[in-house]
Amino acid sequence: MVSREYTFHGSVQGIGFRAHVKKKATELGITGWVKNMDDGSVKAVFSGTPEMTSIMEAYCRKIPLSIITSVESRPVEDGFSTFEILK
Repeated sequence: MVSREYTFHGSVQGIGFRAHVKKKATELGITGWVKNMDDGSVKAVFSGTPEMTSIMEAYCRKIPLSIITSVESRPVEDGFSTFEILK
């Protein structure tokens, strides 16, 4: 299992981005969270197999109506049992 934190920059708020992420993460068995940030980005933590976390990152880059201009990623500690949308 791996856990990575992603920050998605661009047009990612107000378009259902977090709901898409939660739905796909639940389908893939990914745990973690997703949250809108004050700077207009969306931050997410995905915990799962390396293959599943890569699938999640690729999926996020293609969410309808989003325009991703850049993505930052870094490893983080695991410890999640569900996937949540944080406020």
